[in-house]
Amino acid sequence: MGQATGRIAAGLFGVLILVPFATIARADGPPFDLPVDCPYGQCDVVHYVDHDPGPEIRDFACGTTTYEGHRGTDFSIPDEATMIGGVAVNAVAAGTVIATRDGVEDIDAGRLVGDSLKGIECGNGILINHEDGWQSQYCHLRRGSLAVKKGDTVERGQTIGLIGMSGQATFPHLHFNLRKDNQLVDPFSGTTMGAVTPQDCNANNAVLWTDAAKEQMSYRAVTLYASGFSSAKPNATDIKRGYGKSSELPASSPGLFFWAYLIGASNGDIIRLSMDGPNGIGGHRDFTINVENDNGPRAKWFYVNINRPGDRWPAGAYRGEVTFTRPGQPSREIGITELTIR
Repeated sequence: MGQATGRIAAGLFGVLILVPFATIARADGPPFDLPVDCPYGQCDVVHYVDHDPGPEIRDFACGTTTYEGHRGTDFSIPDEATMIGGVAVNAVAAGTVIATRDGVEDIDAGRLVGDSLKGIECGNGILINHEDGWQSQYCHLRRGSLAVKKGDTVERGQTIGLIGMSGQATFPHLHFNLRKDNQLVDPFSGTTMGAVTPQDCNANNAVLWTDAAKEQMSYRAVTLYASGFSSAKPNATDIKRGYGKSSELPASSPGLFFWAYLIGASNGDIIRLSMDGPNGIGGHRDFTINVENDNGPRAKWFYVNINRPGDRWPAGAYRGEVTFTRPGQPSREIGITELTIR
């Protein structure tokens, strides 16, 4: 989708579903290391490859943790503050850098209009050739963070840049692509894009990750990207920048909001936000997801608030809880946040 030095194509918490993995024999390329330093020792994979050939969506586990036509794997980090602190992007195997792009601004693409990103959807990126016809691609890197150039040789696990939000990105993350002989391969299924059918969902597919990488990843039907308390209603931009995550508030705060930002919610899912405090203060709110006309990344934010009882909030501990219910499945608690009011 764009030209660089060579050609570059574009590109917490959660409900855990264990999917059987098989170990494959190691070749010149796979099994691959993780492409990121996961901030808390557990990676947040918020979008997988879309295997459905039509307008519907289907990830490797036949879930909906993807979006229409998504061609890679998205590894997210909590917010822009974490991005500014620096989260490393690493080469998944030894190889040679054949293309790079740098200089694209880190900005929420949802704030841009027109065709300003045409040809640079990948943002700042790196393309690496590995042995035996394998290639890996790394998109949305932080501007100025690239640590390699075209022609460089890299070692497995070598840091090549930092996670950013450049190009067609609405939150800080790495979009990672893997190819074999110029065909896109899903590293979670070991197959080309579109090869996972509804009959393959529970198959013990070969997985192209090392055992150490697998230990840091669990399949999630939905990801709680962030949650927190604030004295005023935040917006999506504030949340993605890391604002509105108060662990303490004064009793004089004008309002009290508990919010959650989720990625991967599907049609019919129910999200419940509950808030409880001293003296019986509390409330909850249910949100039913409707994505019939939503083919893009399913990132949604929600909030519940309560009115202050008088001039001051009762001092003490407050608790916010996020519960997720998918039709036909039991409800699951996917996140708890605590607040102290003094």
